[in-house]
Amino acid sequence: MNITILGGGSWGSALAIHLAKKKHSVKIWEFFPEQAQHMQEKRECPLLPGVKLSDKIFVSSDMKTTLTNADVIFIVVPSDKVEAAIEKAAPFLKKEPIILCSKGFASKMRLLSDVVKEHSSGPVYCLYGPTHAEEVSRGVFSGLVLAGGEGKEKLKKAIESSLLRVDLSDDIVGVQVAAGLKNVLAIFIGILSGAGFGDNTSAYVLTRGLQEIKTVGVKWGGKTDTFYGLAGIGDIIVTCESKHSRNRHIGEQVGKGRKLADVLAEMKMVAEGVTTVKMVPSLQEKFHLPLPVMMSVYAIMFEGLSVQKALERI
Repeated sequence: MNITILGGGSWGSALAIHLAKKKHSVKIWEFFPEQAQHMQEKRECPLLPGVKLSDKIFVSSDMKTTLTNADVIFIVVPSDKVEAAIEKAAPFLKKEPIILCSKGFASKMRLLSDVVKEHSSGPVYCLYGPTHAEEVSRGVFSGLVLAGGEGKEKLKKAIESSLLRVDLSDDIVGVQVAAGLKNVLAIFIGILSGAGFGDNTSAYVLTRGLQEIKTVGVKWGGKTDTFYGLAGIGDIIVTCESKHSRNRHIGEQVGKGRKLADVLAEMKMVAEGVTTVKMVPSLQEKFHLPLPVMMSVYAIMFEGLSVQKALERI
């Protein structure tokens, strides 16, 4: 199978490495020409040091070249770049299945799948779960959820291996809400750690946060069970607690009193949760829901609210 991955960051590269092991031919579109050239020549992603790209993986910054003859397309760019990427890809698309891996929302508080459907006539799926690129790229046992309509069984066979299990779901809305909002919760858990709060506090906020995410998801049209599966609580656990979590790291630094701009400036990888936190007020307005946990993260990061005051709000 010919597979194209839009996005040459850590997760796009990890997926490429995994899929190449399954004997697929993989092309990666990388936005930055210099990085694309480095990856193609050096056979490595700078964000995954020590992990080699096989000869079955081709990397380029030319969209037409990477999309030619694609049987399936994965979108793995940061969530706030999905709209621009799919618009750039649109002239070269036919009716290929598109699998969204970006975690977040589009402008005007829309689902990313809706934006993709505006530019593609092929079926759209979502692939989410508790899968840090650092581990998947090295073959550590992991699990994902593939959500969508007809045709997902065939795609599951193309993706799944003994080391990367794939569950199926028809709840394309619920998995997107869970994937986007768990990053906000991970930032809060990191803030609590950085500010010196304990496990009891984290457990309290995590539980309340999961409830909020589920409430938003069901209101949006998702299914309750989704939020207790791999794409829900599974991804929440790994993003809130792991040493690999970029969103938790940002929270920890903010919790220690550092300025958000300084933390972001020193990071090599994108933490999608920051973009999503900025959208929380719009989310609250969209559904007219009280969201004390997520609004507290927004207030801490952008309005100077103290962590103690934030906890008193929840």
